[in-house]
Amino acid sequence: MLNQSNLSSEERIRRAVRAVKLERTPAYTEILRRIPPENKMANANSLFIMARDALYFQEIRRGHSPEEAMKIAAQRLLSLHDR
Repeated sequence: MLNQSNLSSEERIRRAVRAVKLERTPAYTEILRRIPPENKMANANSLFIMARDALYFQEIRRGHSPEEAMKIAAQRLLSLHDR
């Protein structure tokens, strides 16, 4: 996955997914399929919160006030879907 700077975000994601699928064993795939949807949702929610907090603290380190950092972090999270 070298030299990806000229690839679109979508293509980089597709390549990463393909790489993960190549490394995943059938047994692991079966285990993932058996995870209840409510557990998957809880995991997704916790990852979202971790991402939000990481962006918030990144903005704090850049010198923004807590209020500004919260606003910028929220904008960055929402804009990730626009790319």
